[in-house]
Amino acid sequence: MTDYVQISAQISEATRARLDQYARETGLKKSRIIEDAIQARLDALDQIPPEYIVPTRVVLDDESWGRVIERVEGAGQPSAGLIELLRPHREEFRRLLGLDD
Repeated sequence: MTDYVQISAQISEATRARLDQYARETGLKKSRIIEDAIQARLDALDQIPPEYIVPTRVVLDDESWGRVIERVEGAGQPSAGLIELLRPHREEFRRLLGLDD
């Protein structure tokens, strides 16, 4: 039999609500859902070279956040390369943005 240990984690209320709902709908215990989720995440990470793993959260100090805002606000016009890349999807973007003529 496998030994089990208890862990504790802080999660958002929204995540907890989703976990509770999934447990009710499936009849699975929350500990089983969490164990499966952790195993799936770790298995996936084992299959991906470390240089391709992008953090899901980035923490910035005030100075770095200010630089991000400056770049976003001063983004200007798209490059010719970006325009060409997205050209085949132009009509779909226009529809999604509500710009249909």
